[in-house]
Parts: sequence; structure tokens; C-alpha cells
Amino acid sequence: MSERKSGGPRSCYNKTGAPKAAFATKKAAEKAIPKTTVRLAPYECELHGWHLGHR
Repeated sequence: MSERKSGGPRSCYNKTGAPKAAFATKKAAEKAIPKTTVRLAPYECELHGWHLGHR
């Protein structure tokens, strides 16, 4: 998992323990971001491809 400036390593699971949505490509993840969302960006995951998370 990639390291962040603060907050620890990235996870494949939400706070509730549910798995995050996974995308095969970075482009697919970017297309899933709603236009009104702020600071949401795709990050690479070794196991699942790409997830979305806040910067």
C-alpha cells in the first residue's frame, strides 16, 4: 500500500470494514469520481488495482 504524508498506510477497507470499490485502471477510477467531489483521487493497490481515497 502507498504511504501518505499523514494518517498511516492506505487501506482496502472503509471505516465500517466494508471493502472499498476496486477499479482495473486508473482511468476507470477517475471516471467514477463525481464532479462535485473535492480532493478525491485514485491510488494504486497491489491486490486490487485502484481504489479511491481522499488526499
